[in-house]
Amino acid sequence: MNRRELLFFGGAAAVASIGGCQWLNVFDQRDRLRITGLLGAVPSKVINQFEAKSPQKVEFKAENSPSKLWQELQNSPNMAKDIAPHLVSIGDAWLDQAIAQSLIQPISPELLAKMPHWQNLSPFWQQGVTRNNQVWAVPYRWGATAIAYRQDKLKFAITQWSDLWRPELQKKLSLPDDAREVIGLVLKKLGQSYQPETLANIPNLKQELKSLNSQVLTYSSDNYLQSMLGDDTLAAVGWTNDMFRAKKQNPNLQVVIPQDGTALWSDLWVIPKAASSEIAIAWIDFCLAPDIAAQITALSDAVSTSDLTQVPNSVKSDPIKFFAPDIFTKSELILPLSPSVLDQYQDLWTKMRSGSL
Repeated sequence: MNRRELLFFGGAAAVASIGGCQWLNVFDQRDRLRITGLLGAVPSKVINQFEAKSPQKVEFKAENSPSKLWQELQNSPNMAKDIAPHLVSIGDAWLDQAIAQSLIQPISPELLAKMPHWQNLSPFWQQGVTRNNQVWAVPYRWGATAIAYRQDKLKFAITQWSDLWRPELQKKLSLPDDAREVIGLVLKKLGQSYQPETLANIPNLKQELKSLNSQVLTYSSDNYLQSMLGDDTLAAVGWTNDMFRAKKQNPNLQVVIPQDGTALWSDLWVIPKAASSEIAIAWIDFCLAPDIAAQITALSDAVSTSDLTQVPNSVKSDPIKFFAPDIFTKSELILPLSPSVLDQYQDLWTKMRSGSL
């Protein structure tokens, strides 16, 4: 599931029955709160609980990938106002593109003041959606970039990014088809940040990229787990939400968050440009309530950004969702870069993939 597509370069709709609404005609009941979100990210019981507490009924249209949600947001200006969504969930990689294309509206300080759970949200997550002192979205769940490997096939345990360079993984490694993720993990291996001011003066960067490329059998942001489970590769870099689901079905799959720190991603609620912001804030704040945060964390493949005190200990013991605090401290949100640094990424990525570094 490619989560970084627009940070560098710029599935069909799911049919569900939620809150008593059949999805034969999407958004056909016009008095309801219309939400377009990611399939499986919000448990159906959460929607039922919102409806029980609110006079507003919910129409929840589920899409099966972040790219599909981005397409829905792009289409929203062309929809009639009485059927367009009031809220859309997008991956954080799409946020700045949504702002640049005027697809969404900022959330005013007056509306933020009406969301007590937003006020309690960690500044780490608040800052990630703030641009020029304006809040453009609310993150409601998060995950990380991780390494999955076949513990039944490898004779060593992967614990850090440098393990991907080991000779046992030559032509047995899958990496995301994504410059920010791949160059970023090399930067982390070298003790650098995902947000460099320049790539030009980082020692050994080109050499490390060249040697890493020689390890790779395939670059894929979508089918990386399938190639590993089919024995073509033995290790893959991808995202915890994919790996969380896969490990439940494949006991030979081991998932590790590298000790060096990693990239973090988040799913956001955004309000389309023409939508009523007043109708949306009750839902957004509801998703951040501690009891709802616990359900999103326990019943989906990611972790709520909000208060986790009500999450059961059995869930908190999962090392994919809840990795060591010292690793989290060394991890970062991948944020937009300046055009000049993006050009450097483009040049390095092209040369790396073509074998001309």
